[in-house]
Amino acid sequence: MTSAPGSSAHDQGQHPRRAAAKHVVQFYEDSAFLSDVVVQFLDAGFQLGEPAVVIATEAHRTSFAQRLKARGVDVERSCEEGRLVLLDARRTLNGFMVEGLPDWNRLKSVLGPVLQQTHRGAGEACVRAYGEMVDLLWKDGNPRAALLLEEQWNELGKEHSFSLLCAYSMGNFRTQEDARAFQAVCSAHSHVVPTEKYSCAESANARLREVSDLQQRAQALEAEIEHRKRVEKELLEALKLRDDFLSIAGHELKTPLTALQLQVHSLLVMAQERGDEPLKEKLGRARRQTARLTTLTDELLDVARLSAGRLTLRLEECDLSALVHEVLERSTETVAQAQCQLQMNLEPRVTGRWDRFRLEQVMANLLSNALKYGAGSPVEVGVSTSRSRARLSVRDHGIGIPLKDQARIFDRFERAVSSRNYGGLGLGLWISRQVVEAHGGVIRVESEPGNGATFIVELSDLTGD
Repeated sequence: MTSAPGSSAHDQGQHPRRAAAKHVVQFYEDSAFLSDVVVQFLDAGFQLGEPAVVIATEAHRTSFAQRLKARGVDVERSCEEGRLVLLDARRTLNGFMVEGLPDWNRLKSVLGPVLQQTHRGAGEACVRAYGEMVDLLWKDGNPRAALLLEEQWNELGKEHSFSLLCAYSMGNFRTQEDARAFQAVCSAHSHVVPTEKYSCAESANARLREVSDLQQRAQALEAEIEHRKRVEKELLEALKLRDDFLSIAGHELKTPLTALQLQVHSLLVMAQERGDEPLKEKLGRARRQTARLTTLTDELLDVARLSAGRLTLRLEECDLSALVHEVLERSTETVAQAQCQLQMNLEPRVTGRWDRFRLEQVMANLLSNALKYGAGSPVEVGVSTSRSRARLSVRDHGIGIPLKDQARIFDRFERAVSSRNYGGLGLGLWISRQVVEAHGGVIRVESEPGNGATFIVELSDLTGD
């Protein structure tokens, strides 16, 4: 593909060379305003005997024709005599685009003859051209092609006598990242006309007031951006301090909790040997509470690790069905306290390369969740394979989860119900999601309010028998 001589300057980030011909860019917000500007531009040329070439969308061509007729221009006759040439922007654009960029030689072969014939047909008068192909390219998400086309128009102006009016919707430049591209568009033109809000002011004084107001708002916006950057930096520092605190607190709690668990276990053994049932019951409650504290501490530590990106997986071949069965066996007492009945459907030998400890953690979190919100109802646990993926499901028949909350519950410290009615930190599902996604898997929930919830985990890396 060949480009216009000025294309290399743009590719190097330099301003394109301007042609001697007038090359105007009109920014607009409303299509009706654009139609007024273009029709005034064309009609002024007709009054001077200058022909026109219009390259626009069908909707705009129709609007221009209607407005020209309202001004007394015989559009049909002007087209027949070659004083007005109407071309479709998209079709014309497609005639010289190669691999997403305008090709210089093709552009000359498409537009050159049109400009030359129109110029000669009007007794060598300067041609007035209006085009919105660049606007189409910008809306297509191809700004590089739009800027290159502007340069090629400038080069074409050195070979043909025409004045060109381009139009860009201001909606193309809404973000701060668009500022450099906006400046490049302005640099590619000899004249820049702002949108109707500023170009339609009744007097020079009114325009100056509008410009001053715009400058003030731009300065205020820059100040607000700087303020938000400072606030963002402070928030990031606060988050780091929080994660550091969680990590330290988790480790500090871990040591005494481990010692407390050992002491409770020893006392429970002694109570069993003595046959002291009341003491056994009290120590059993103490053991459950220390286990709960240990789980909460582990969750806090996981938050710190995950926030710092320190989650590492120790992959090994393991049987997901056997793993789930072991977790369920260890949870017999907890299941009984929740007055739930376990229903298992575990396909044998569902093996893969996974982190055994982390998947046990996921299973324990999902089971705890089901027992908490579906207490007194059956809990169904299944393991199967489907489409070369392992599938773990945990279903309860509890309160269910509204659709609007189903994505949110996987976020940190989130829950679908009030913490006053249900305990916990709201971390279990978030940690589970982090673990599953670290394995390259997915976790989701299917639920309706009042009809329970089914949590589904899908894992790849199956190894088979």
